[in-house]
Amino acid sequence: MNCVRLTFILLSVFIAIIHCSVTFQRENQDEIDPFGLIRDNYGCDAAVKSCGNKGKCCDVHDACYKRHGCSAISWFYLWGNCRQCNLDVMACVVRQNPGVSSCCSAKNCGQARP
Repeated sequence: MNCVRLTFILLSVFIAIIHCSVTFQRENQDEIDPFGLIRDNYGCDAAVKSCGNKGKCCDVHDACYKRHGCSAISWFYLWGNCRQCNLDVMACVVRQNPGVSSCCSAKNCGQARP
């Protein structure tokens, strides 16, 4: 049990660090995210390959975020629905192999959601 808890903690810290990466502004250009992780894209935005056996975890997480109005800052929430979305995706990544993200067949992985 302690191994699973440690894995959740390490994964959540890793994702929080990635989501808090610095963005840069350039004249007449949109924000540039050096890691490509801050914006909400189709597929997985961090740490998991969209077309790998855990990509579907990201689809479920994205749907949960949309349903509850969450954002990247939600990784720091210690309560509420957004916290549950994050706990669920960490559990999925650690324990399940639900298959590839839907973006793989749609061929829009990495593209920004409208």
